[in-house]
Amino acid sequence: MKHLLGILFFILFFNFLSGQNKKDVIDIQITKGDSLNKLKQYTAALAPYELALAIALDKKDKEQQATLYKKTGVQYYRIAQYDISENRYQKGLRLDSISKTAADLYFNLFLVKRKLNQQDSTLLYLEKSLNLYKTLEQDKSAYNVFLSAGIVYKEVQLYDKALLYLIEAYNGFTRLKNENKLAYVCTTIANIQNRLKNYYQALNYHKQALKLHKKLNNPQGIGRCYSNMANVYGNLNLVDSAMVNFQKALSFTKEKNGQYAIALSNLANTYKKTGDIDLANKSLKESIEINTSLKDTLSLLYNYNGMISLFLERNNLPKAKYYIDKAALLVPSVSDNIAILNYYESEVEYHQKKKNYKMALAYQLKYSTLYETVYDIEQTEIVQNLQARFDYEKKENEILKLNLINKDSQLLLAEKNESIKSKNLTLIILAIIMILLIVTYYLFSQKQKATIQSAKIEKLEAIYESQETIKKRIARDLHDIITTNFDGLRLRILALKPTSKKPELIDGITTDIKNVNRQIRVVSHRLYPLEMQMGNNRKFKDIVKSRLTEFQLYGNIFVDLEDSLPEAINDLNLSTQNNFYGILLEVLNNIEKHAHATKLTITCYTDSKDYIHFVFLDNGIGIEHHAKEGIGLLNIKQRCEIINGSCNIQKVDSGTEVHISFPLKKNET
Repeated sequence: MKHLLGILFFILFFNFLSGQNKKDVIDIQITKGDSLNKLKQYTAALAPYELALAIALDKKDKEQQATLYKKTGVQYYRIAQYDISENRYQKGLRLDSISKTAADLYFNLFLVKRKLNQQDSTLLYLEKSLNLYKTLEQDKSAYNVFLSAGIVYKEVQLYDKALLYLIEAYNGFTRLKNENKLAYVCTTIANIQNRLKNYYQALNYHKQALKLHKKLNNPQGIGRCYSNMANVYGNLNLVDSAMVNFQKALSFTKEKNGQYAIALSNLANTYKKTGDIDLANKSLKESIEINTSLKDTLSLLYNYNGMISLFLERNNLPKAKYYIDKAALLVPSVSDNIAILNYYESEVEYHQKKKNYKMALAYQLKYSTLYETVYDIEQTEIVQNLQARFDYEKKENEILKLNLINKDSQLLLAEKNESIKSKNLTLIILAIIMILLIVTYYLFSQKQKATIQSAKIEKLEAIYESQETIKKRIARDLHDIITTNFDGLRLRILALKPTSKKPELIDGITTDIKNVNRQIRVVSHRLYPLEMQMGNNRKFKDIVKSRLTEFQLYGNIFVDLEDSLPEAINDLNLSTQNNFYGILLEVLNNIEKHAHATKLTITCYTDSKDYIHFVFLDNGIGIEHHAKEGIGLLNIKQRCEIINGSCNIQKVDSGTEVHISFPLKKNET
């Protein structure tokens, strides 16, 4: 018996040592793979990782398996074997779907899908990764994912989401005191604000990035920050500030590299705006010298185009011809269509000045053909971005529908339970009858008032329906006839510019026509019937957001939408949507024309009676209580009556507050 116990003890001890040895082997192989990975020997790192994975599979250690599926998947991704990489990530998720490893796996799947350009699932995996990271303890890897998410949403023009995650990354890297990453986040936020034309906010973040790069003693980063700030000042038409910052960018770019050459080229454009042609010429020559040594063909072509423009402006045709010939040698080897378009445009202008109209026409045809190609490419990119946004929103809607179905099922179950508990149905029916009698008496007394109100509303609806028909015809005429004619007129004036003795007069005429054209397009947009704008399955919520964005861009009034627009407004009937949209346009018009405001804050919410409320608060001069009620205010109040709503307009300490409320479902009378 003692011998049997000894043998059993030996077997158990041997198995324990064997398990420990396997664990040691896994750790050793992972360490070896990590070391090779740091040396960027990705193919070599696969062997120890694969061996560790095989041992983990033998041990049936699911946690180690998930980690090693992630590590091997990363290596296959780095050597461009994306199918194998995706397969490894999916296997890892089947073992672990809730930990930090799972969050990393979802993010890695997002990278693979983006690499393979599979837009239908790209943002889905990113969202799954982000949702997991939100539930976990935040660390450096989480903030890196938030930063990547911000960059991705910026690329598809979902700027609200991009800023949301970039601010998370900003706060995280601030807590970690990771100044290098924080500087990168600041620059990315600033670039988004620049695209949104929030130039002063963009400058604020660029300055933060500059301060961080100075602290890190990073001359290249400092130079890039000054260059970015110069571009923002250029957008603000602060030419002197732009020039100073470009000069600072050059001073911090010690090596005369491509970044230095770009800064010189931008500085030359700034000099040109100020009319200092000699300094512009000097900067471009220095940029040409650097790009020639770097053999940067594309940058050289841009430099030559800049020189040609300078000499054509001075009517120095021999010098212009010299650089035209140099540019012509580069065009066949360049794939940048914008640079080639600039070259063709220079050829047209040069031959027109030489009165060689045949050659000018030939290059004009080349320019037109290439311009159409460039336009088609841009349209394709826009469509792809919109498709990505549509797919993302579609998936979000599907998830919302599933949640609603689940809630409906719960409510149905609750109703069945309540019906089982109800045993006094007879008493309830009697009570209901009594209530109905009281309600009937009340309704009868209100019938006359309701009849008068209904007639008034019908009359107003008839008036507005007639107005919508007229507006539809006016909008089509403005858009299809007047706008097209003005565009044609502007192009013909531009074509005559080189032969005119007074180009500044032509520039003024062209600018006036462009302004008139923009104003007509604004009027056309306001008159355009809502049902036509909602073509191609466009939602009413998106039309409202689009109008608010356009108001912010062209009215120079910052719009702060404190609450996201509720989905319920998409389900309103067309008449209610038309009238609310008319109210919105009148409110925005009054603020733009009369309020002298710089900011509009919009709050929206739904109360317990299924009434939706919109509160518009501007920081303008405020409406006076004794002010005469004009057509705009009368129009707002009449439209509120049509949709059975209410309107309250009052002056507050910070400006004017307009409070609109109406039921989500219009009562029938």
